Amino acid sequence: MDDTTKLFDIVKQMEEDVGTEKWETLQQYFTPTFSYKVGSLEPKIGIEGLKEYMLWQNTLVHWKGHEIHLIAKVDNALIVEVTSFFHRLVDNKRITLPCTDIYRFDDLKITDWRVYADISIFK
Repeated sequence: MDDTTKLFDIVKQMEEDVGTEKWETLQQYFTPTFSYKVGSLEPKIGIEGLKEYMLWQNTLVHWKGHEIHLIAKVDNALIVEVTSFFHRLVDNKRITLPCTDIYRFDDLKITDWRVYADISIFK
C-alpha cells in the first residue's frame, strides 16, 4: 500500500467516525494539539474544537456524501478535492459545495485539517 492510499484510508475512517459522532475514537487520528479550520472561520483546536464545530454545522446542514475529484500527496500533506452534498435544514434544500480539504500529518496522525469551502451557503 502506498503512502497516499494509507493516509487516505486514515482520513476515510476518521470522517466516518466524525460523521457518526464517535467522539471517543478520534484521538487515534489526531495529534493532541491538532487544528481544524473551515473557510474564513477561526481555527478550532483539538478534538473538542472539532466536535464543537461539527455540532454547530449539524444545526444548519446534514452532510449527504461527496464525489471525489482528486487525491494527492505532497510531502506530509494529503489534498482531497470533492464536491460535497448537504441537506440544508432551514429550507429543506439540497445544496452542492465544491471543497478542498488539506490534511497535514505528523507520522500517521493529523496535525492540521483545513477545509477550503464557502460555507455561507449553509445559512
